[in-house]
Amino acid sequence: MSAERTSSSGSEHLDDSTNNSVWHETTFIDAQREDRMASPHDANDQIVQYVDRDEARRPEVTQYMLSSQTPSTSNFETPLLRSDSPQSTHTPTRPLSCNANLNYVSSPLNPNFSISSPASPQSYSRHRSQSRQSMQFTRVASEDSQVLAAPNTASLPSSQRGSMILYRLAAEDDRGPLIPPKPLPNRNSVLTTSGDSIFSLSYDSKYPSGAWNARGILVPYVYDPALDEPDEDEPLNDPDDDSFSSSVFPLRGILNVSVLLILILALFCLFIIYPVVTYYHDRALNDAITGNALVNGTGQIPFLFQMPQLIDPDTPSSAATRTGFDGLSYELVFSDEFNTPNRSFWPGDDPFWEAVNIWYWTTNDQEWYDPAQITTRDGYLSIVMDQIPENDLPYRSGMLQSWNKFCFTGGYVEVSISLPGPNQETQGYWPGAWTMGNLGRPGYGATTDGVWPYSYNSCDVGTFPNQTEPDGSGPAAALQSNASKPKYNDELSWLSGQRLSSCTCPGEDHPGPSVNVGRGAPEIDILEVEHNKLGSGQVVSQSAQFAPFSHDYTYLNNTQDEWFINTPNITNANSYQGSAVQQAVSALTVLPDNLFQESGAQFTTFGFEYWSDPSNPSDGYITWQTAGVESARLGAAALGPDPLPNGTGVSQRLISVEPMSIVLNLGISPGWQTIDLSTMIFPAEMLVDYVRVYQRKGQTNVGCSPADYPTADYINAHMDSYMNPNLTLWNYPKPKNSLYSGGC
Repeated sequence: MSAERTSSSGSEHLDDSTNNSVWHETTFIDAQREDRMASPHDANDQIVQYVDRDEARRPEVTQYMLSSQTPSTSNFETPLLRSDSPQSTHTPTRPLSCNANLNYVSSPLNPNFSISSPASPQSYSRHRSQSRQSMQFTRVASEDSQVLAAPNTASLPSSQRGSMILYRLAAEDDRGPLIPPKPLPNRNSVLTTSGDSIFSLSYDSKYPSGAWNARGILVPYVYDPALDEPDEDEPLNDPDDDSFSSSVFPLRGILNVSVLLILILALFCLFIIYPVVTYYHDRALNDAITGNALVNGTGQIPFLFQMPQLIDPDTPSSAATRTGFDGLSYELVFSDEFNTPNRSFWPGDDPFWEAVNIWYWTTNDQEWYDPAQITTRDGYLSIVMDQIPENDLPYRSGMLQSWNKFCFTGGYVEVSISLPGPNQETQGYWPGAWTMGNLGRPGYGATTDGVWPYSYNSCDVGTFPNQTEPDGSGPAAALQSNASKPKYNDELSWLSGQRLSSCTCPGEDHPGPSVNVGRGAPEIDILEVEHNKLGSGQVVSQSAQFAPFSHDYTYLNNTQDEWFINTPNITNANSYQGSAVQQAVSALTVLPDNLFQESGAQFTTFGFEYWSDPSNPSDGYITWQTAGVESARLGAAALGPDPLPNGTGVSQRLISVEPMSIVLNLGISPGWQTIDLSTMIFPAEMLVDYVRVYQRKGQTNVGCSPADYPTADYINAHMDSYMNPNLTLWNYPKPKNSLYSGGC
């Protein structure tokens, strides 16, 4: 923008073009009054001229002021006074920049407007009485009037123009930057174009000559509602718009109803269908973990500060699941990777394992099991056998148990092991990894008396001592067995009878869940390694022990459902089937040569998968594996009834339904194999890389006292028997058997 200021010297004259401009604003600057005139040619590029009214007496200024008087054709001031006012002839007017004959629409801002004949010279004039102090003041056009006279208004048809004036805040681009308000001057000096007065008090006027109107506060503009363009979404609110209406296909209504139906259906699924489906989907899991102290109601295992985790965080994610030999999906429920170095396993040191401090007399072992012989190093569990006498025994070694700390019912257990000895021809060690029902504690003879290796739920002669009638009259197959040994008088069984049988009289000492449920401590072995009796190298024995016994310890093997060898080139059925203290079903598999301490010390996996259904005793199985390959399978049908008169009269034996604990040990016994010290080295070390337990997906059942087969109360009631390894027989009264010697 540009501005020119007239000088008091008179050397600079106003341009004649100012005659075509309109008075725009009146502003006080200090003690002087400045009249700003804006050219009507361009609202955005105006040339503003300022006139110093104190210099108005100069002839050129006076001439300029006279030429700027408003003619009588000013439409925007006509409504202010009636045309018949006597003062109308004395009020000079100034020309508008638009056609004087334009008609304006009456509005609340122009209530006195009336249309007069264009021919009347007085119809567009307005009159005002003269002030007592001045004569014929030149009217200064207000901003309202200037807006109404703007070119954009004049160009509109009369039918579309209105006289509504609105105001907006001035923007930065409205004649330059905003200026602060100016103070009112101390005096009001006015120069009229007529020269009649140079002073007037006008603060009581509607447009006081001293009032300032600095640009930057409110800017007026004409608003005509008829000129508004419709909004983009106006058709949505236009009642005359029929683009969304249809008498045949009401699309909008159908869409609304569809959305409501979808919302109702979603709520129905969320609050009714989903809870019902979830209940039945998780029902098996909830039933399996009921009463398990280590698992909550959603199958989650708590991980609290300084609390152990059932699944070792070091277990690789690739080991989280497996596909079972039965074709079903299994998930990891327990693991120990033994990666933490220098762990100790004395009583109370570990949440899942405990090393025993005993002599394992039941199998005539020659080692003392010392907890100091077991630790962890280099990511492995280490069990060391030394040829150092301890407690009058020539060797000391270690046995690690999870008894009453970690147990599982059904599933798959796997260990990765490297074996002791210089090579595959070593002979004398007895490395083992096996499981036993939690009601019996390995090495504590009192606890296993009458429960190991029973897995029986029938009430018959199989629960009796020696499996014979009280009077010794039979059965014949129990009185004499061709498969027994002379040291047992060729008798089939020397067991003391099933202490916790289903024949137990009401009120007798029994772990439950009722006295009608037969309980025991069956054994299933992951591995027991010995020198091959039929050739060179080492073989692994993978077996299960049962009681009571069938005649001559036989088991059915006519079909693959009963017994199956999967790798006949390296696996065969063990000819040993039991003795007077156990019936065994086992397979022998030849081992690789590089598993031993000084011939590679490679690790290989051993394990078994088992499942049993107490409601259908003949439906169950055990499948063993060596080096990741199925070796042999035993079906429950192989342990079916052995009826009289040729049999022992026992009923179906069960694949274990008891919670099973895990045992890892390195022993030495002449009862296992001939000891040849020339083929052995000391210290001998068995290394365990990991122990992992899996169960069918959705059928997790871990814990040593599940609701269906509890053990906790019974063990706590007889804790002295479970803590004293020197007791060889059950030291409490045995429960009465309803079928034996007088019954209940």
